[in-house]
Amino acid sequence: MNVTETLPGTHCKQCNFKVAEVVQSCPSCGSESVEMIDLKHNGIIHSFTVVYVGFGHMADRAPYVLAIVQTEEHVKLTTVIEDVTDFSTVKIGDKVRFKNVDPKIGPVFHY
Repeated sequence: MNVTETLPGTHCKQCNFKVAEVVQSCPSCGSESVEMIDLKHNGIIHSFTVVYVGFGHMADRAPYVLAIVQTEEHVKLTTVIEDVTDFSTVKIGDKVRFKNVDPKIGPVFHY
């Protein structure tokens, strides 16, 4: 499996918007004046749910935590949180760290 150890993002030079994906134009203002950046690896859980019944290629992962994580740059992204041993302990505000980008599911963080 191919994974990357950087968290790629895009920074708009026009409006300063940052997004956790590589895009050709800014999703906020539409400008094509963008640059690829590497986002910092630390984040916090902004919102989450525990998925007990996965589907498709995620079926074998269930149960798992699906979360919106906010990076140090205040970029929010939807991600899987791995290495959770007790789902009842996960809470909003918990610190997480970027692990890799899985080509099938995107960015993965660990608890």
